[in-house]
Amino acid sequence: MTIDSITVHYENRSVFENFSISVTDGSVTAILGPSGCGKTTLLFAIANALQKNIKVSFVFQEPRLIPWCTLQKNLELTMSGSTSEKRDRSREYLDKVHLGSSARKLPTEISGGERQRVSIARAFSCRAPVLLMDEPFQSQDTGLKDRLMETFLQLQEIEKRTVIAVTHDVHEAKTIANHIKILGGKPAQLVFESPVLDVSTDALASIISEQSRLFSL
Repeated sequence: MTIDSITVHYENRSVFENFSISVTDGSVTAILGPSGCGKTTLLFAIANALQKNIKVSFVFQEPRLIPWCTLQKNLELTMSGSTSEKRDRSREYLDKVHLGSSARKLPTEISGGERQRVSIARAFSCRAPVLLMDEPFQSQDTGLKDRLMETFLQLQEIEKRTVIAVTHDVHEAKTIANHIKILGGKPAQLVFESPVLDVSTDALASIISEQSRLFSL
């Protein structure tokens, strides 16, 4: 999948200028880069470009569930189909994230980590071929983050969605992604691309550190 000609200006700054990005269908691509370089901006620009033709789902840093709707209803609201089809599919995906028994609970009745599991289930259950994730595991402690990443990987192994994930965490990128891309410069451009297995954590950290230094100048 290729998205061409992304141009984004913010106030007097050119964030992206005729930027293009290609990702492998059915795989996970992690986007890293200096803080403030435009990673989240790129994610929304990609969504804007794609939604004209295909359905896109999101997972954000915070769960963004509707607080007065049950967990089941939060999933159903993103689905198409008959009432019974939506009910069955929402239960199926809540079961996949081990929350089937909580389907009739409200988001306020479960933990923050469980709410993020619901968000992941919702993103997969709506059958969008493209999933965009913006720092989806950032606000969790290490143990919970690892469990959430495991939940995501289990679903992705089955669903094979085209996933683009923005993160600042090299370990997270190495854990969930098949491919890694690093942004740098003003306006932002791709300064590094690699299959995840071909680059070490230390090498990635070094590249990002240097790009952060240059970005701050």
